[in-house]
Amino acid sequence: RLVLLVLFWGGWLGMLGAAAAIVAQAPRCQPLPPKAWWELGALYRAPPKAFGGDLKGVAGHLEHLAGLQVGGLVLGPVYPPKPKDPQN
Repeated sequence: RLVLLVLFWGGWLGMLGAAAAIVAQAPRCQPLPPKAWWELGALYRAPPKAFGGDLKGVAGHLEHLAGLQVGGLVLGPVYPPKPKDPQN
């Protein structure tokens, strides 16, 4: 029994040492690349009608959106769609 106990703990400590050596020799992670502007905040998507129907109404709400930490504003559709257009 004593021999098996010594073999067990010796094997356990050997595996622990091997795992520590593998971790120590592993290559380090590369630093993350800098984020682009659209990855820094949420994009808010709304039709111009939500801001009064024109770009002047949108400009009037930009400070409010900046206070909400919105990273960008996606407007669309800017022009009304043609009702008979098959690609609409």
